[in-house]
Amino acid sequence: MRSPTMYIPVRTAALAAAERHLRSRGVAFTETATDAEFLLYPAPTKLEMLSDCTMDQTVIGGNLDFLNDNVSRLDLLKDPYYLAANAAITAESALALVLEGLRCEITRANILILGWGRIGKCLTHQLHHLNANVTVYARKDADRAMLRALGYRDTGREDLARSLARYQCIINTIPAPVLTETEGRIIRPGCMKLELASGIWLPGEDVIPAHGLPGRCKSEASGALIAKTISYHLGGTP
Repeated sequence: MRSPTMYIPVRTAALAAAERHLRSRGVAFTETATDAEFLLYPAPTKLEMLSDCTMDQTVIGGNLDFLNDNVSRLDLLKDPYYLAANAAITAESALALVLEGLRCEITRANILILGWGRIGKCLTHQLHHLNANVTVYARKDADRAMLRALGYRDTGREDLARSLARYQCIINTIPAPVLTETEGRIIRPGCMKLELASGIWLPGEDVIPAHGLPGRCKSEASGALIAKTISYHLGGTP
């Protein structure tokens, strides 16, 4: 069976790692875009990256809704396997930043996680096993009930402001404002504020932006995940 052919128009460390893994799985990489069946882009993908794309090629990237309906695509950021595994890599990368940046021992740290999505779940699990004092803000009653059932501390919107001064670290995973500027002034001085969602949603000027952590901090793991996901969609196994 003929090997699929692929080209990487925009190279990153993660995509270089993905190329190595895909080559070992039988994918051939071309010198130019015109010779390739598949074009592999960073995820998320920006429109201006796609100057090399033609209508008869498959685009692999993330957030590809801007493409014409007749352009074949594999959107990694809509693939449940990729999203779950990438959340775990993101959480592990964020944990490394927390361990490096905290001013106290992890076992004495009161840490607030905003959000109970994929990344929030992974981070809560990892921090809990390091014996950190983790509290999770979740908007939905069902999510707070699940947190309690799993033995984790939870907080809702009505209790959030009253507890802000106790945290040594606040990690946001929600791509929307949760804390107001007024509430931001309640946060204790020196609190580590880590922003994992796209954009800057935490209040204050001392927020640490931590977007795209897998590609920045764990490019090899990120590349391996990209390769596994692509291989699965090309007819292999993840």
